[in-house]
Formats: sequence, structure tokens, C-alpha cells
Amino acid sequence: MPIFFLHFVEKNSIFSELLQQGKPASAHHPQSRMAHSSSQQHPHLFSNDSDSTDALEQAAVPDSDEPPPASAPAANKKEKHRKEKRFKGIPASSGIAIGKAVILATEAIAIKDTLIPEERIDTELERFAHAVQECTQELHRIITMANDEAPVAAPILEAQLFILNDPTIAEMIVQRVRKCYYAESAVQEVFDSQQAILRHASDSYLRERAVDLDNVKQRLLNFLTGRNTVTTTQAEGIVITESLTPSDVMLFRKSGMTAFGTETSGITSHAAILSRSLGIPSVVGLANICKRIQSGSTVIIDGYAGIIIANPLPDTISRYEQRIEDLAHHARKLGKLAHLPSQTSDGRKVHLFANADSPEEIELARASGAEGVGLIRTELQILTHNFVPDEDEQTTFYKELAERAYPLPITLRAFDIGSDKSFGLIANEPNPALGLRGLRFLLKNKAVFTAQLRAILRASCHRNVRLMLPMITTVQEFQKALQWVEECKAKLKENGEEFDTQMPVGAMIETPAAALIARELGALADFFSIGTNDLTQYTLATDRMNASTTQIYDTFHPAILRLLKMIVEAAHFNNIPVAVCGEFASHAAATELLIGLGIEELSVAPSSLLEVKKRVRKASFAQTKQLAGESLHCSTGSEVRKFLTSGTS
Repeated sequence: MPIFFLHFVEKNSIFSELLQQGKPASAHHPQSRMAHSSSQQHPHLFSNDSDSTDALEQAAVPDSDEPPPASAPAANKKEKHRKEKRFKGIPASSGIAIGKAVILATEAIAIKDTLIPEERIDTELERFAHAVQECTQELHRIITMANDEAPVAAPILEAQLFILNDPTIAEMIVQRVRKCYYAESAVQEVFDSQQAILRHASDSYLRERAVDLDNVKQRLLNFLTGRNTVTTTQAEGIVITESLTPSDVMLFRKSGMTAFGTETSGITSHAAILSRSLGIPSVVGLANICKRIQSGSTVIIDGYAGIIIANPLPDTISRYEQRIEDLAHHARKLGKLAHLPSQTSDGRKVHLFANADSPEEIELARASGAEGVGLIRTELQILTHNFVPDEDEQTTFYKELAERAYPLPITLRAFDIGSDKSFGLIANEPNPALGLRGLRFLLKNKAVFTAQLRAILRASCHRNVRLMLPMITTVQEFQKALQWVEECKAKLKENGEEFDTQMPVGAMIETPAAALIARELGALADFFSIGTNDLTQYTLATDRMNASTTQIYDTFHPAILRLLKMIVEAAHFNNIPVAVCGEFASHAAATELLIGLGIEELSVAPSSLLEVKKRVRKASFAQTKQLAGESLHCSTGSEVRKFLTSGTS
């Protein structure tokens, strides 16, 4: 298998269907902004004008805990005769948008399978080389856009450049053309054959990369078949499609997209994460939604509740327009919170940190009043470089992050490699999620681990760096890692390097084993940070990326809450701070619960900081303790949520 497959990261596609004219209203997260400009035509997507008469109606879904709706004016008269239909999906990015639906679906491209005369071979080779060049330039433009507007997307998009310009796959295509095949036929044959290999790989990471190959292939075929004509027009709309990639999100946003709904993907997909970073309301996991909504019809996307409403009634539009106004007012009020202390109404301090992956996100976090950076995912460097950076490169990167954060503390998580993030560094495993991952991988690869440890230590000279070790299951693992930290300190001291000799080293608690031995780990660690995403996944034995088990994956499950309580008690026993840095930390219904359980630090996306601070300042620590205590006695996750809703209303 060519080595380039081991570095595939995130799927992409060239696109941007001509969006429907109109000016939909929208409201996003308080910290978000929308950009509207010209659109591009998606070469392999087309508008689906099929009727939605076969749509499955859903019962009215309760609104979120955002400002309550009111009543108001009428909708477009042409749509009065259509029946309002509701579709339930998974909320991926909060916010509300009202506008015209743009239904996009994949259109097959006819490929010539006839042979060409030998004298045409050079022409076909030139066509292929030109396609690679043009697609590369297009990706450069998208990456520039991402660097300005969404730095978190840049490393993912840069992986596309690696794929497009990989010499191994290029040579395979060239050899195919030399056998008298058209360039597009050669591209399809080579990519399809490699996709087949990846689809049968035992490593889930490699299996997922088969989708990436399909998108790269589509990008090249679009150009080769002359279907990448760009149409420039002022347009806005709500995109409804089968799936989106980060480049799709970037370009559709540039075209004026105000929200999107997809049939596939989960809340942890790169497109969903990017939509949250950009403040674009989105709902995913909407089965067959492209066939159930008519293109051009009025739709409402509620990213809080995870629903799409097609042909909304006048009263429904009215309620949501009022909510949009309420949310805009809400956002203006939140801006005043940035410089207010994060403490409960009765004086309990709750530190608010930010999860960040770039210097730019650190700046945003500071502007929003963050007290530090609670999580830097250092493995994202591997996505950027397509290999593990050397010690000096890592040192430069970590120093820049530490200096941007200074004097605030910054927490660097050691490479969390493994499971769905093997980056080609781990041989095929029958069950990657339970194989080499996190600290297990690092202890098996001393050269990689110690180089990173030295780099982090060298970046700690300003005394504001903390190191966090991921995926711990035994005390021995943590002890060995601490021993290697001391060995690296000795080496740096011998070389005359300046570093923080007292740099805090913490344990990420994200497995049931770590939770159950938290008291013993706490005797060795300087702090705890709870990764609720993986803790939930491993405790409930459910893949959070699997749409079939979405209903099982529930961080409000009593088993998770009791483990959280156990971890907090162990931290307090050892007199060390304890934080939550998973998605649960920013969940609206979880803030009071976590405070009541004794969590002292919450680390969330920069865009969520002020909203979480508002909830912290509104809460009473005395009441949250009682709330948490009673929640621990519930027997199901739904009981917990119902109790929290009734207890906080």
C-alpha cells in the first residue's frame, strides 16, 4: 500500500452550487460572525426539486433552553398550502437560520472507457498534469481563506495538497494513460482500486480514508470533464445535502450559506467541528433529507434542538424570528461578561479555560476572558506536516503557543495517537480503539515521546506550561512516563537548556480504569483533566461516531455521573485541581451539575466561553450541590435530564 495513504486526513470536495436568491434571517452562537459574498457552482452537485410529499412528519420537538419564543407575522403566501414538516437530526452547531433550501445531491460523471490512439497519450498526460495544477491552486485559495477565518481547518485542507501531489499515485495514473486510456478513466481506475484496498483495511482510520480518496478523485474528474465552471452571483441559502467536507463548509460560507443540514456525519466530524468554530448553525444525521425537502422551499434550521422545519407555518416563523432577535440581544449582553469574574452567585470560583489548537484561537480565548488554555491537541501537528515534527520544530510551535498565552497557563496534551488517529504510525490492529493509543503508544515509542517531552520542557521557560498525559489505564504507565520526564529534564540541564523544573504534569482521566484508580493516580499527578467524550465511549461501550448507537452514547448516564463524582473526590483527597475538557463542559444542561459535583475548571471552545460564564454566574453553589447529589440517585440518563430541567427551571 503506498505510504501516502497513511497520511490521509479529512475528505474534501470542490463545490459551491449556485445558491438560491433570498435573504434568510439567521442567529448564531453569541461569538459567531457570518460572511456573505459571491458563490461558485458545484461541478458535481445539482439542485433536487423533488417534492417532499413522502416526508416523515415528526412531533413538535421542544425548543432548547435558549430565550423562549413569542408570536408574530405571516410567511410567504405561496407556501401556505404546504404542510409544515419537522425532521429530527443531531444538533451539530448551535444557532438558528430561516431561509430558502438549496438541495444538493451527488451527480454521477460519465467516464469514457474507450481507448485512445497512441498519438493522443501526450495530450492526455498534459490534461492530467494541468488538472492537478489547477486543483492545487484552488486548494491554496481555500487554505488562505481558512487561515484567515478558521485556522482549525487549515491542517485538514493542507493534507489535500499532499494527496493531489503525491508522486506514487501520480505515477500509477501516468502508467495507466500510457496504456491508451483517457486521463479521467485513468484517474477513476487508480483511485477506485486504491479505495477498494482501504475499504478492506482492518484499521478503521484507513477505512475512513477511502472516503477521502473519493473526494480527491471527484475534484480531479470535475476539472477533467470541464464541470468546474464558476458562477458568480450574490446569493444566500440553507444548504441541504448528503455530506459536507471542511472545504465545502469554507466555500459555501463564502458563497453566503447561513446554515446546513446533512444526511451523514456526526457531531465530532471535521465539518461539524468547523461549523461550530465558524458559528454556522448545522444539523447532521438527517436520514434521506434530500428527498424529503423541496429545493426553494422555506426552511428553518434549529441547531440547538437539532431539527429542520420545512414549509413552516406563519406562527412557527414568527416564533423563530422572535428567538433570533432574543439571541442577538443575548449576544450583545454576553459581551459585557468578558471581564467579569467567573464565580457563582454565592462566591464559588469556577475557572474557565479554553480548548485551542492555534495561536489565533488563543487570542480569541483571551479576548473572551479565558483564564488559560485547558487543552492543546499536539497531535494536530502531525496532520499539518504529514509526519512527526522533529524536536526543534515542536519546540518552536510550543513556544509560540506559550508566549501567546503568557502569563496565562497553557496545557499541552502529549500526542494522543491511536484509535481513529493512527496517522499511519501504528500497524493494523483488529480493534484500534482498544489497542495502542495515547500513553500506551508513547511508551512503546520512546524516541517519539522523549523528543516531545524535551520540546515541551524547552517551551516551558516562561513557567506557564502544563503537560497532560492521555489515555491512562494503570499507575505503572503514569510512573514510567514521569520517570522519562525526569530523564529529559536531566538531559536538558546537562545541555544548559532553560526550562521549568517544576512544570506540572497531569493525568487525563478518560477510561473507567483511570477513574477507578484516580486516588492512586492523584498521588502522582499535579492535576486531573476529565475527557468526557472518551470516558463516556469506553464506559458505555459505544462508538460515539456510530450513528446506530447515538442514543446509547449519553454523558448524562448515571454511570458517567458516578464516575465523575469518584474522580472529583480522588482529586480533592490528593489536594489537586480537577477540570473537564470534553464536549460535556459546554453543554447547557451540564454546567450546574458539574459545579455541584465539585469540578473547579471547565475548558471549552473559545466561542462558548461567555455563554458558560453566564451560566456559572447565575448558579448558586449551594443549590448546585443539592442538584448534583439528587441527580446521582437517578437510574437513567433521561431521568437525569428531566430532573435537571425541572430543577433549574
